[in-house]
Amino acid sequence: MKKVIIIGGGIAGLAAAYRIQEEISNNAQVSCTVLEASDRLGGKIHTIRKDGFILERGPDSFISQKPAVVDLCKKLGIDDHLMGTKTAHPKTFVYLNNKMVTIPDGLSLMVPTKFMPFVTTRLFSWPGKIRMGLDLFLPRKRGNADESLASFVRRRLGTEALERMAQPLMSGIYASDPEHMSLNASFPMFAQVEKKYRSLVLGMLAQKRKRASAPAPQNPNGYKPFSFFLTMKNGLSEIVETMIEQSPDILFRTKAPVDSLRKDGNSWRVWLKSGEELEADAVILSTPANLTARLMEDWAPGITARLDQIPYVSTAAVVLGFDRKKFAHPLRGFGFVVPHIEKRKITACTWVSSKFPGRAPDDRVLLRAFVGGAVNEHLAEQDTETIKQQVRAELRDIMGVHEEPLFCEVFQYKKGNVQYRVHHPQLVAEIEKELADYKGLYLAGSAYKGIGIPDCVKNGTENAEAALKFLSLKAESSQSNSD
Repeated sequence: MKKVIIIGGGIAGLAAAYRIQEEISNNAQVSCTVLEASDRLGGKIHTIRKDGFILERGPDSFISQKPAVVDLCKKLGIDDHLMGTKTAHPKTFVYLNNKMVTIPDGLSLMVPTKFMPFVTTRLFSWPGKIRMGLDLFLPRKRGNADESLASFVRRRLGTEALERMAQPLMSGIYASDPEHMSLNASFPMFAQVEKKYRSLVLGMLAQKRKRASAPAPQNPNGYKPFSFFLTMKNGLSEIVETMIEQSPDILFRTKAPVDSLRKDGNSWRVWLKSGEELEADAVILSTPANLTARLMEDWAPGITARLDQIPYVSTAAVVLGFDRKKFAHPLRGFGFVVPHIEKRKITACTWVSSKFPGRAPDDRVLLRAFVGGAVNEHLAEQDTETIKQQVRAELRDIMGVHEEPLFCEVFQYKKGNVQYRVHHPQLVAEIEKELADYKGLYLAGSAYKGIGIPDCVKNGTENAEAALKFLSLKAESSQSNSD
């Protein structure tokens, strides 16, 4: 029987394990062990359920446009627990010049696709709107060389579009600085739209018409059609818990930190920090790039050097619960983002109880504010009491929240958010090229081809399939040699 070891029990590693479980259920002669250093599985996906609240330490949703998670939920039989955003007040705001400004309808990330909402919005000045409109006439970029998101937005839409829209949104999604963020790694669709349609506006309009003519996706829970953001009825940990429950043949080991990894003939040897030694025919490393580098530095210096070029930054999420009867703000929307030019100590705030159903009891309010990221990393690395005080002061100033919270929790991720710098795709291609020399070794996770949950599920699944294919080829080769 062939053996696979997965190092790292985040969502990518668990998706890989579940894919291997599917083959085991189909009588494949494979065993699989997942080694996780911490005391729990799921990585950044970590739901806390208490007093009727559903709190997320890490991500609270995923995008519906990438199907990997929805497909996984269907396999797990929990697709009826998928939930979209509420429809009562679907607005999101930008905090600009000490005011809440609604993101205009039809603004696709930062590209306007509806005329009147764009013309009448207070988010951009008239010179800024005219500059964005020049996208209709500007020539396309020559060549396929990567560039920063900031360079791309300035070139196509101007500085206001960058400062008032692209930067705060990217800070919220990627915790990144657009000045250093790879366009081709983070938003390849923008580069593709420019190449195909020349104009971003024309291209996004064409894609919008194409989506409008396609059949609406079916959603079993009554939210029709699926919204852009999806979550789970009982929190995102429901996916993790169900995968583990439905993988009875996988050995999941927590509190099992790995000390070293080395190739030994046709096998791989894994040493735990406890001194225990394990053997495998294939290994999937689904750890952060910097930890993966440490496991490879003694025998793969080229890959290690490239992995060390993938940086991570610190972020913190502050979750606050309130009594609705004493809460003055109407919360008519999903929340707001804060441009860096505003010089605030928070980057965004999600009005969770207004965005998703079932996140708080009916008589309670749930907010989640964000601190840190690439442009203000030091703020997320402060002690938790300082972070609490600063966030509460910001919410008082921005939203007028003077009420005492029922609770205030700080969830820190120090050096926990990967950054895709310019030329990241080239760096990953170089890693993959050199990795081909190490048969039976695979790298999975957010460090390579997408940071979102759907990207990690897809990446983990694909690496599991590659490992399974390798093992079957290896078995055929052994059989051929024995003949």
